[in-house]
Amino acid sequence: MRTTVLMLLACCTTPIAAQAQDVTAISLDRLAQDVVANNPERQFYQRQIETAGVERAAAGRWADPEVVVEFGQRRATDPVTSSLLGEGTTYAVSIVQPIEFGGRIALRRAIADRQIDLAKMGLQQFDATLAARARTLGYGLFAADEKAAAARAVAGRMRTLARVIVSRDPAGPAPRLEAASLQASAIGAERSAASADAEANTILYELNQLRGAAFAARIRVIRPDMALPDLPSGAALAALATANNFELKALRAQFEQQGLRVDLARKSRIPVVSVGPYYDRARSDIQETNYGLRLSSALPLWNRQAGDVAAEQGRQAQANATLINAERRIARDVFEQAAQYEAKRDALGKWAGNTADSFAASAADADRNYRLGAIPLTTYMQMQQSYIEATNAVLDTRREALEALLRLRALNGGTALAR
Repeated sequence: MRTTVLMLLACCTTPIAAQAQDVTAISLDRLAQDVVANNPERQFYQRQIETAGVERAAAGRWADPEVVVEFGQRRATDPVTSSLLGEGTTYAVSIVQPIEFGGRIALRRAIADRQIDLAKMGLQQFDATLAARARTLGYGLFAADEKAAAARAVAGRMRTLARVIVSRDPAGPAPRLEAASLQASAIGAERSAASADAEANTILYELNQLRGAAFAARIRVIRPDMALPDLPSGAALAALATANNFELKALRAQFEQQGLRVDLARKSRIPVVSVGPYYDRARSDIQETNYGLRLSSALPLWNRQAGDVAAEQGRQAQANATLINAERRIARDVFEQAAQYEAKRDALGKWAGNTADSFAASAADADRNYRLGAIPLTTYMQMQQSYIEATNAVLDTRREALEALLRLRALNGGTALAR
């Protein structure tokens, strides 16, 4: 009786169509470009470059001229009789231009140039980090959708079988217990699908935030390239990161910039000379007019600049120590991420390239054979559960390998790492 009913079910049942939703299909590469182009925070780094350019232009200019205006009263007396000869007003006007020596303007311009380089490196690092995050999230969205689809397919099969078993005239407790077991397993599969859907929504909301889209916008990631390239050795990767890492480049630029600040502090001992014309007019017993060239300068007797030099040298030493620590930390990160990548890649290499597809086919084959009465319920349920577990294992392992690869790429300044 059981065999006849299941054979009839195998011939007559049809799959239930999933409710379609309007979604936009997009590749990982296109998604990363979309996120980088439309991220609202990116304009901050662009503004930093513009600001650094303005500061660089200002650093190459001379100091503003100084205008001095003097007003007073002039009183003239006879030195013999001390009698008043006359009195009147007096005033003087001078305009002087401060002139700096010792190449201080060139040093300030060089410091500003390093600031532009730092701003550009900040934008490049932000773009590389943002693109890596978009790719990680994009693959996570694809994996979550795949997990949900696999769990939903298993749950649908089990619930269909359970309805057929309880609808026929049961002969003993076995069919009723089998139906209950199928329904319980279907609940577990549906819970897995719900968890995957929740994970997909969380990822989708973050992606929409990163690309400046509405949170309700739906996208679907096209199946990405599953190939995992060979990488150079750990020492070669560390050497590449030392040369290309954005953080290290920025720290080196800051160290050079600090060295220029030390030189500028030393040069500040050279006095600034102010030069310019003056005009002086006075009236008392006579009318007197004076004009000429005025020079003024400080006398650097007390070496007050020594404290500034020591402070800048301290900051230079601190910048050097920060650079050394960052080089060691980034080298450690490179070896760690390379080991993670190789471990996940080796695990995937031991599995067949079509593991998920083969388990999907095996699950469907188990469903047909159980309907025909060729296999027991235990084998059927083990096969369905194995299909879900294998799908999750493959997708999670590939996601972890991709995350390690993207971190390595970010450590290398966003440059590809294929051997």
